[in-house]
Formats: sequence, C-alpha cells, structure tokens
Amino acid sequence: MEYSLPQRSVDPAVRVHWKEAWRLIPELARLLREEFGAAQILVLGSAVNADYLSGESDIDVAAWGIPIAQYLSAVLAVNEFHDDFKVDLLDPIFCCSTLQKRIEEEGVEV
Repeated sequence: MEYSLPQRSVDPAVRVHWKEAWRLIPELARLLREEFGAAQILVLGSAVNADYLSGESDIDVAAWGIPIAQYLSAVLAVNEFHDDFKVDLLDPIFCCSTLQKRIEEEGVEV
C-alpha cells in the first residue's frame, strides 16, 4: 500500500502567503546568482506546494556553485532577505544522500 499525505483545504491567507513567497523567489534566486555565483537553484519543501504550507513556513533553497568562502555570507544574506520569510539555504554537496535525493526529486528549478 502506498502512503500519501492527506489532502487539506488551504486557508486563503496561506495561499496569499504562498503567492508572496513565489513573488520573492525569483528575486532571491537573482541575489544568489549575481552576488554569490550560484549556478543552479532549486526550491523545495513546503514552498513548492501550497497544500503543505503554513503561515510560518520557510523557503527552502538548494544552490549549487556558491564558493565555500562565500557560503556563510550567502546564508546571512538570505536570512535577511525578507522580514516575513525565513530562508534556509542548502548546499547539496554537503547534504546527506537522502536529502540530496529529495532535492533532486522534489526541487523546482528557478
């Protein structure tokens, strides 16, 4: 038997929050590319699907190509990116294989 998450009705305020996240995500991607040299960026987690989002959800971003010497600066920049959204920046190179697989399977390229 295959497991699937239960479907839930998405509160209109949560849907607005999700749309706002996706208004900001291209700006976030531009920042990571232009300021920190990210070559590829994927969004994953609750930001990918409004059905899993809550009003407190963060934006999970995986980015390849940020030089290790700039990674901490990139983490700080995304943490300060927007007051309404916490952004978690992942370097897939340093993630465990399970998380790397999840990023590859569920991530949405931006």
